[in-house]
Amino acid sequence: MNPWTPLAAATFGWACAVVLARAILLRGVDSVTLVPLRMTIALVSLLVITVVWGRFRPRSKRAWARGAVLGVVAMAIPNMVMTHALTFLPVSLGGLLIALIPLTTAIAAHFIVDGEKFHSGAIPGMLLAFIGCAVLVGFGARSLEGVTNLWHGVAFSLTGVVFAGLGGALTRRFAMDVLAEELVIPQMAIGTSALLLVVPVAFGFDVSTIDRASGGMILLMGLVGTTLPFAAFIVAASVNPAWRLGLTSYAVPVVAVAMAIVFLGERPTLTIAAGAVLIVTGVVMANKASSRPRLPGTLTPS
Repeated sequence: MNPWTPLAAATFGWACAVVLARAILLRGVDSVTLVPLRMTIALVSLLVITVVWGRFRPRSKRAWARGAVLGVVAMAIPNMVMTHALTFLPVSLGGLLIALIPLTTAIAAHFIVDGEKFHSGAIPGMLLAFIGCAVLVGFGARSLEGVTNLWHGVAFSLTGVVFAGLGGALTRRFAMDVLAEELVIPQMAIGTSALLLVVPVAFGFDVSTIDRASGGMILLMGLVGTTLPFAAFIVAASVNPAWRLGLTSYAVPVVAVAMAIVFLGERPTLTIAAGAVLIVTGVVMANKASSRPRLPGTLTPS
């Protein structure tokens, strides 16, 4: 298998998820209805893949225990709040903020994962990314169409970024004693169950807002925007080094904005583009510095 194929599939799928979420929300479907349905579709399709293909089958209680934590922290919460953020922000703003996830993952890993300390050399990159975020939000949003409540959207986006980063660090830690493939079904099942049990009761669940077109897009989001990237990234992890896997974090926001321009008619400004470049550059610098060997003679992963 070409190692770039599953990476491209994962990038495409996650970018589609962002654009489809915004399109569905613009049609009047609430995020608290969209996210549980999307996750349910993804869970069913993953179970079918497990039965037919034999992949992702959990084989231990430990996998279910670890998957339960990831289902809530890495899936249910970030999916819910980041999707809700797109109620207030276009993809050109909300979608670009997800580029900060590798940075929050590195910070969380400093405290959670043995041997992954945050390197002081990463601070310049981190500051550059934060400056880019300030440019994106403080200046770019003023002239961007589709912003209905800037600070609500930014708050939800950044909350999702923090939880996604924490989930990424926990995934790294759990992968040390449980195969990554065994965590797929448990985290998807627990995450979906949590959403179905909590969200409709606490916030309401209104399927009457879903017309035929919206239903088709939700189905597409569940399959192409959730199952495809989720499964493809697991496959990619088995045939790619860590540095290449990290490329998806930088590519997804860029591809999502490009798709939003084509399919949603969004028109990002030069200020938005400048902020995006600063964020991605800063995150790349920070991650590169953090991946340097700490001890003389230590080799970086190849």
